[in-house]
Amino acid sequence: MKRPGVSYDELDERLRGDGHNDYVGMSAIDGLIAAIVAGPVPVTPAVWLPNVFGGALPQTKPGSIEERLVNTVLNRHDEVDHLLAHAPGDYYPIFMRDKGKTIVDAWAIGFALGLGLGGEAWAPILLATPKPIITPIMAVNPQLAKLLFRLSPQDRRKIRATAHLHIRTAVTQLYAVTRAARQ
Repeated sequence: MKRPGVSYDELDERLRGDGHNDYVGMSAIDGLIAAIVAGPVPVTPAVWLPNVFGGALPQTKPGSIEERLVNTVLNRHDEVDHLLAHAPGDYYPIFMRDKGKTIVDAWAIGFALGLGLGGEAWAPILLATPKPIITPIMAVNPQLAKLLFRLSPQDRRKIRATAHLHIRTAVTQLYAVTRAARQ
């Protein structure tokens, strides 16, 4: 059941504001949600949701803007969970766009944040050979890219340049692999 929320643009504007706080925007939130939903271990909203709101959950009163902001994030989580489980072909990450270019950096930062919340369970995924199924995501994030040491710098640059075309598939494949392991 969908809870009353706000548009992604309003969420982004309210959270990021002037950019001088620790809140993240919708693209990073979506990356975080993708890692939480598709990752190898369950992570409860009480653990991951504070990362969206600068480290603490906002005080929510029924009908308040704070409640609608939290609801919007939870609605996206539920949507991603449903799509990956029942209609993976309909799943699309929310990337930033600027002057006709797709920017995946913020999304990949959010994904890495979610990955960090899953701890050691991610090790087999990150260190898989010949290369991890989440290679396009790893290539975009500077910290995760260091784990792609088996790939040449040229190969990493090529993967990074086209990552926006392959992240969707990487997330759906990750979900399929981790769901099989979670059963």
